[in-house]
Amino acid sequence: MIVHKERFRRPEQSEVGARVRPVFDDFHLLRMEGSFEYPLHQHTNYEVILVERGPYRCELNGTELTLVDGQTLVIKPGDFHQDHLGDGQRHYVLHFRVLDPGTGKPGVPLFRPDVRAFEQICSGDYAGETWFLKELRREAEAAGAYAGAVQDSLLEALFWRLVRGLDPAALSQEMRQLPAAAARREEIANVMAGFVAKNPTVAEVAAALGVSPRHLTNLCVALFGRPPARLLLELKVRRAEELLNYRAQRVREVSDALGFANPYHFSRVFRRIRGCAPSRWSRSRARRSRV
Repeated sequence: MIVHKERFRRPEQSEVGARVRPVFDDFHLLRMEGSFEYPLHQHTNYEVILVERGPYRCELNGTELTLVDGQTLVIKPGDFHQDHLGDGQRHYVLHFRVLDPGTGKPGVPLFRPDVRAFEQICSGDYAGETWFLKELRREAEAAGAYAGAVQDSLLEALFWRLVRGLDPAALSQEMRQLPAAAARREEIANVMAGFVAKNPTVAEVAAALGVSPRHLTNLCVALFGRPPARLLLELKVRRAEELLNYRAQRVREVSDALGFANPYHFSRVFRRIRGCAPSRWSRSRARRSRV
């Protein structure tokens, strides 16, 4: 017997989506018989125009644009937009919001403030991306359990492909900084993971990262929303869950392995973060695993 195995690993890139969460609102497929001038209107959310059969013509913030088959235009909140719809054309229109995952409030802007209309056109052929829109439609029609979550996941994948097709110079400073910030976030998390069995000072962690304690604190608050000490405790608790659940270690063993002063201290920290004692959490997990 011969087994052919191909492995496709996750690229060595950080999570750039940590501060950006696109949320699906609606979409429609527009097919034209005849011509029509859609009135000038101002957008409140983001809109994606994906042309399946062109040409598609419009005016965006006073600039006339023409898109051909497979091209995509991303319209931002506040833009003034007017469609010049022609006979036989066919395009998808997708509306979404961009939120901050931590607060649920409007997230970082996609474009720089003075972006020009033609810079809002994605490079490349997006004809194959209509698959995402067809799946969005299938979820809308089925209206099954978790349909909204599936739609948001589909939108997120499409969103990052569209962002990848935009000229980096057109993106806002916050968007351009996301990869660097996410790489720093991953670096801090990896260094913290190396201290999970110890009780380092902030100065020791900062030295491992080559920064000052003050700078490390500022970075952790900015990138994780919590100071270094709290972040390390959460990593310890996450590791404790693995030891309790998958290695069936006792509370005292886990406490010792993770550098806590004693099981009482470990239990108090675990209860503060997870809402229950580690022994109770371990028993409840064991019962659920037998169901």
